[in-house]
This record gives sequence, structure tokens and C-alpha cells, in this order.
Amino acid sequence: MFLLPKGNPLAENVPISKLQLPEALEKLKNGKLTGCAMFDFPSADCALVYDEGKLVNAIVHREDKEIKEQAALQALVELMLLASSGTFSVYALSKDITLAVMALTGGQATIDSQEIKLIDFKALLDRIKTEQMTATLKIYTPERAGLIFYRNGATVGFFHDASSAIETSAGEVQQIAGLPGARVDLRVLAENDGFVLDLAGLVDIRSLWEASSGNIFATAPVVSSAPASGPAAIPAKITPADLETAIIDLANQFIGKLGRTLAEKELMNIGGASALNEPEKLQELLTAIEKGSKLLASANKIKEMKEAISNQAAQL
Repeated sequence: MFLLPKGNPLAENVPISKLQLPEALEKLKNGKLTGCAMFDFPSADCALVYDEGKLVNAIVHREDKEIKEQAALQALVELMLLASSGTFSVYALSKDITLAVMALTGGQATIDSQEIKLIDFKALLDRIKTEQMTATLKIYTPERAGLIFYRNGATVGFFHDASSAIETSAGEVQQIAGLPGARVDLRVLAENDGFVLDLAGLVDIRSLWEASSGNIFATAPVVSSAPASGPAAIPAKITPADLETAIIDLANQFIGKLGRTLAEKELMNIGGASALNEPEKLQELLTAIEKGSKLLASANKIKEMKEAISNQAAQL
């Protein structure tokens, strides 16, 4: 179970459809948020951890797998553009809880999915205190989950799946620990894991968003099929550079902005347009573009695009 704490709500359950990601993240930065921004999608969850407006951690949890940091931001853009629904919430947290959440989302896995009955739990708590850990202890079963937050070995709060805010009592989390089959994870923040890295400085979210969005399903105006009009009038023989430009333009025409990016990537993967005089390379390109286009266009448009690309490649 993917669980992060809720603190002071600054925004709750805002529909993803109403959100422009670059503007939303810019507001969190300028507002110097210390806390978490959470995205809840039908098939995935995402959390962004902030300290005084600096994006210090990003994580996407999808199909029991975790994607982190720059890759998580890329995945978040894709999820927002392709998901049919989802919500966005922002919670302000104390510095102590934020540090513990940073441990939870990106810290060292000191204990990983260990059954509680096999652990000397009192000795574990003593170790956290003695070693002055900044950490999060997650206790869970398939149905329930609870979190205990630590700063320099001291307990700073509790949270569980039925909480609406950080709690000061361990009662409910202790009950979860007593359930049959309960397990525990311990994630610890290393001493040198201070808030020094701003992920927003490593990934240009606005450029990524603008390159991928607008309406990703929108296509460019249809080119007239009249023989004497439109950019389809290409010389009998064209250079590889001209062919590459034509293929990228076709992908943009039939699929939209994401089609352009897809075509550029797949052309690079086969070694450039000059390789398309080999039938197997052309087929490899068409197969890859078709696979990447299935969520972006109808089967008929993909078929038309493949035929148009094949016709252009025949001029090489």
C-alpha cells in the first residue's frame, strides 16, 4: 500500500483535468512549500516532496514498482497527459515530518518487508533512538498500513491509512502491528542526504510539458490529396536528411506533437533515415512507431501514417 502523510491541506482532490503541471509546480516553488504534493491516478500514485519550495524528491508508484527522481517526473507528465481521471492534493508538513518523508521516499532500506514476529521490535526502536536516525518505520498488512516518523532518533508523529492528519498517539499503528502477517519497512535518511538537490533544476518540466501537451490527440490539418498541392510533392529521389524531415512531419501530422518526438526517437534507434533503404530497417521503424502510437491515434490513422512513411521511404 502506497501511503504518505496528510498535513495541513492547501489543496485537496483537485481534478487533474483542471491542472496545468508547470504552473502548479511553479506555485509550490514560489510559495516555498515544505510538504508533499500528491497525484492519485487510477493506475498509479505520485508524490513530490518539497522543502521551502525546493523539489527534493519525486516518486511514482505503479504496479508495485517505484520510479524515482528525474524518471518519476517524466512518468508524471505522461500520466497526466494520458490518464482519463485523477486528483491532485497538496499538504504542508513540519520540517521534521518532511525529513522523515524524504527518508520514506528516497532513504536507505535498512529493513525491507520483514515480518514483525521475526523482529525484536523493542531492540529496533532502541537502535533508532541510539543511532539518532531520521527515518520512517512503515508497518503494514495487505489491507492496512501505518507510519512512524523519526527525527534524530526521536518520534515526531504517526500516520495510518484512516488518518486525516499527523497524529501524536501510536494507538492505531500499534494495532496494525498486532495484525496477523504484519510486516515492517525501515527507511533511513543518510547523514549527507540534506536538502541540496533541486530536481526542478535537473528537469525542465515546462519544456517537457509543452513538447508533449496541448492536445496530444490533435493532429495537424489534413493535407489535400490533390496531386499539385501540399507538402507531399517530393522529388523522385530525396536525401536521407529530407526523408527524415518528411517522416517526422508525417508523424506530427497524423499523431500530433508526441508523434514528432516518437519519430525522432525511433529514427535515431535504427541509425537514421539513411538506413531505410534496407527493408528490415523500414519495417523495424514502422513497427516501433505503431507500438508507440496506439494510445495516441486510431488504428486507421496509424495505418495511413505507416503507408505514407513507406511511400516516402521508397523515394530514397
